[in-house]
Amino acid sequence: MGTPSSDTGRRAAIFAAAKALIRERGLFEVRTRDVTERAGVGIGLLNHYFRWQELRAEAAVAALEEEIERVFPAVAAPDAVLVGFVKQAFTERSAPLWRLWIETTDAALSDDVMSKALAGCALGLLDRVASTLEAGCRLTLWNCPNPRASAMRILALHDGLAGFVLTGIPPLSRAEATAHLKAQVNQECGRNVVA
Repeated sequence: MGTPSSDTGRRAAIFAAAKALIRERGLFEVRTRDVTERAGVGIGLLNHYFRWQELRAEAAVAALEEEIERVFPAVAAPDAVLVGFVKQAFTERSAPLWRLWIETTDAALSDDVMSKALAGCALGLLDRVASTLEAGCRLTLWNCPNPRASAMRILALHDGLAGFVLTGIPPLSRAEATAHLKAQVNQECGRNVVA
C-alpha cells in the first residue's frame, strides 16, 4: 500500500488497516507496528492521529458493526433475517467474529475505552435483533410478547454456544450449536420460523 498523502487519507488508511488486522488476527494479536506497516505510515503518524487504546477500540467495534449489518440487514424481511442468522451463526466464516466479540468483551472488563466503545455496539445489536422480532410481530409472522427480552435470551444463548464451540469446553459441534439456537429462536417466536 502506498503512503497516503492527505491528512484525511492517512488517518483513514491507519483506521482501515487497524480494522482489517483486528478482524483477521484478533484484538490481542495486533500491534501498532502491524498497523503502521499495513497502512504504509510511520509510528509517529499513528500517534499523531490516534491514541492506540482508542484506535484499537474504535477499529474493533467498526469491524463488529459491519458484521452485525451483514447478519441483520435493515432492509431484509424479518423471517429471512432470523433464518440467515441461525444458519450462519456457527459457520467457519463466523468464527473470527465470535473470537473478536469475546476478546472485546474480555478487554472491556479492564479497559474503559473499550467498554464505552463496545457498549454502543452491544446495544445496537440488541436493538437490531429486537426490531427484527418486532417487525415479524407486526407482519404476523410470529407472536413474540416481549421482543426485547426475547432478543436478550437469543443473544445470550448464541454467545454462550459460541464460547463452547470455540473452546471445546464443553464439547459442542457447530451443528449442535445451530440446533440449540434454532430451537431457542423458534420458541421465542412461538412457531417454527427456522426449519
